[in-house]
Amino acid sequence: MPPIHPALSMQQSFALIAEAQSVQNLMRDAVAAIGDLREPTIHHDAIFTLGSIGVEKLAKIMLGSAEVEAQGAWPSKDTMKAWGHDIEGLVEKLFATAEVNQPSAVATGYVATLIARIRESTMLPLLFATLSRYGRSGRFHYLDVLATDTRGKFDPPADYWQTLEREAVASLGGYPGGTPEEFERFLVRVSAAIADELNIWWFVMHRLGVQGCFGELGKSLGWQIWEFGRSDPLRR
Repeated sequence: MPPIHPALSMQQSFALIAEAQSVQNLMRDAVAAIGDLREPTIHHDAIFTLGSIGVEKLAKIMLGSAEVEAQGAWPSKDTMKAWGHDIEGLVEKLFATAEVNQPSAVATGYVATLIARIRESTMLPLLFATLSRYGRSGRFHYLDVLATDTRGKFDPPADYWQTLEREAVASLGGYPGGTPEEFERFLVRVSAAIADELNIWWFVMHRLGVQGCFGELGKSLGWQIWEFGRSDPLRR
């Protein structure tokens, strides 16, 4: 088997294929974990861990693909480290790259529609703010509190999630009245709404890759980061 791209060695090719499979696994499980969320204090850790790593890895391999197209080589280790764990910044960089490359996409109108759908989301920025907080240092929030006996510079990721949930509630028309059972069913809808937004973002990244917004290598990776046979969430 030849390398996945002329600019990559066989070793790099195998590493990239492994990372793409990891992205697919993490994103699938993150979406499922959000959809199954019932008790935040029990389920937040899995959501934050899966989501932050999955989104960060996806952003970095697609941005790396764009760098291969522009520079003829995969980004250096120093460059990759400099991208850091700021998921908000990585996601914005990713979409800025897609927008710059939109004119060379296979179907520019389709790409514009995909980008607009993500730009219009009110929940995704709050979700990425939550994952960014967790990815940068929030995973150690309470360990830092233990070590310093201070509240810390930033709010815990769970506080960011509450802001996201309030936005999801608003998008569904607000909390309903009624019985406790009806309220529980509404909470299921809140979790599903957030999960759907992440699923759509994942799908859009797959399609932007396939459309060529991250170069020729990105076309191949676009297929590999998406779960084969998974339905198009924009056609529901």
